[in-house]
Amino acid sequence: MKKERLNPALIRAVYSSYRNQRRIMNDLNRRLSAATTREEWTSIYQERAATIRAAFDVNTETTVLINDTVFANKLDYDYAESFYHEDFSVQTEENSDIFFSCRLLTTLADYYREQHDLIRLLPLLDRLGQNYIATVKMHMASNYNKALECYREILSYRSNYSLIPDLSIRKLFFQAYYSLSCILPIVECKDTIAPSQSLDYLLEVFSFYNSPTVQKIDGQSEEIARCIDNIKENWLWIEYRIDVADPETIAAFIKVSHDVYDKMLRAANNDILKLPVSTVIAFQHAAILEGNTSYIDAVNYMMNYYNNKRAANAEALGNEFNEGDFYFQTKLPIALIKWLDKIDILSDMCAAMRKKLIDEQNSYFISLSERKIFSHKIYEACCSWCFFAVNYLGTREEKENFLISMLINRQPLTFFNAYLNAELAVLVAESLYLHTPILLNACETFLKVNGMSFTRRDVIEFIRKCALFHDIGLNRISKIDGTQYRKLTDLEFDVIRRHPELGAEIATGNLSIYRDVILGHHKTYDQTDGYPKDMDFSNSPLKVVCDILTICDALNSGTDKSGRCYKEPKDFSIVLSELITDSGTKYNTSIVNLFLNDMDLAYKVDKLISRDRENIYYDYFVNYFDKPTV
Repeated sequence: MKKERLNPALIRAVYSSYRNQRRIMNDLNRRLSAATTREEWTSIYQERAATIRAAFDVNTETTVLINDTVFANKLDYDYAESFYHEDFSVQTEENSDIFFSCRLLTTLADYYREQHDLIRLLPLLDRLGQNYIATVKMHMASNYNKALECYREILSYRSNYSLIPDLSIRKLFFQAYYSLSCILPIVECKDTIAPSQSLDYLLEVFSFYNSPTVQKIDGQSEEIARCIDNIKENWLWIEYRIDVADPETIAAFIKVSHDVYDKMLRAANNDILKLPVSTVIAFQHAAILEGNTSYIDAVNYMMNYYNNKRAANAEALGNEFNEGDFYFQTKLPIALIKWLDKIDILSDMCAAMRKKLIDEQNSYFISLSERKIFSHKIYEACCSWCFFAVNYLGTREEKENFLISMLINRQPLTFFNAYLNAELAVLVAESLYLHTPILLNACETFLKVNGMSFTRRDVIEFIRKCALFHDIGLNRISKIDGTQYRKLTDLEFDVIRRHPELGAEIATGNLSIYRDVILGHHKTYDQTDGYPKDMDFSNSPLKVVCDILTICDALNSGTDKSGRCYKEPKDFSIVLSELITDSGTKYNTSIVNLFLNDMDLAYKVDKLISRDRENIYYDYFVNYFDKPTV
């Protein structure tokens, strides 16, 4: 992009370039999945890498222009209008650059607030609230209250309702109530509002709708009436948290669930399979709370409903993707498994039901992959499912295979890095056994203490698995990691620095053997730097494994010319010189010295990360990626 001052025409060009980047990348990803030969796949992958690099260069220059104008308090009417129209032309689902969008929308909202322009301000606040919620789901918990304030600010302008001529803008008041009563109460976060507060917002929106002002203007509006029905129906999502609600909220939940269920069932000519799954779940849970049924009877009823609806959807939809079916397939199994947790008897039957639900859910995600249906929404649902369902599996091997096949093997960037790091870690571990095996004594003892075999072969295999799992937390922030095609902001890096802690949440029970490695692989050798800042792994028996993976990460990321667009790739020799310079502080000196004393290791590593990367990636892709088994 030619260097020039930002202007409305250039703003349009920036967004046009962004949309074009997304279109090209989506097409390249589609072609990559469909490639049938090594040559075709490698060519497309290299084209994809060049496209990422070009996009990175353009976006870096664009960011400088925007920083110099928009974020330097130089926004004027023409700039604001151009950004407003262009940013709203990029739909929220398409816009993966959420953190940048939050900053831009905040700046625009500040501008239009000063102008007292509600026609612009209210849509901005609504969009900003949606984006903040998206960042909370990416574990930026501090943005929860920001989302809350966006919607509360919208409601603060209710006295202007009669002054707003555009129905689509007036609807935003009801959209704000929808978010406050239906969405924010079920977003998992330490600041999540209580179920009783969601009820307060529900009652408040009913009162607002029936007020003389709204009735005079929109009392006959079918769109506004539908907004009210939508809020009432979707408030039943609070079922997710109803067990911790106060008696008043529980009573309201029971009443609303009956009202909605009866109304929808009449509209569906008494065909329960046509009802939204949330309505059926809520109605059954209400029956439990009323004492009209038990958890076991409700589960049996819902399992029958589940089987019948799956069959009906399969017949009606075939291979077509449907949002309603997606919600049904991904939400109902979790709800039923949680109900099964509350049943103290018939444990064998409950275990069989739980296994069926887990197997069916896994099969659903696998079927989406086989049909080449991909999106961030699908991947994030799969990731959440894995972190939930793994706790119900038995043996360590069963859990490992589940996480590898259902999670690690389904997100391209973390997938490739995991497998390449595993290859590197095996090479380093083999060299350690040849030259300084004493460094692995603590690891052998650790395996022995945990009742595992600790032969040389077993230790190397354990280190390989540590490499596969060490970055599993990145799978929970996939919308940041490697999708922006620009230099990441400090805020985005802060989120990425949380991935060890996010990953460690899965390292419980018989997976706790991976906990120190997941948490400690970004700490420096001397533990004075890196993250998590408040943790020290000096005395961990797996300290040497952390040191191995720290070096493997440096070798992998430093020489990667296609996966990580925010750093220029380097030759192996340059990365090795950096390892030598920082040995003793950032890196384990004994491991670094292996590359100087073991020429076979140095040759194999150089070949792996520099010359054979695309070929190895292709082999990984063919043999592992998107496969239902390990």
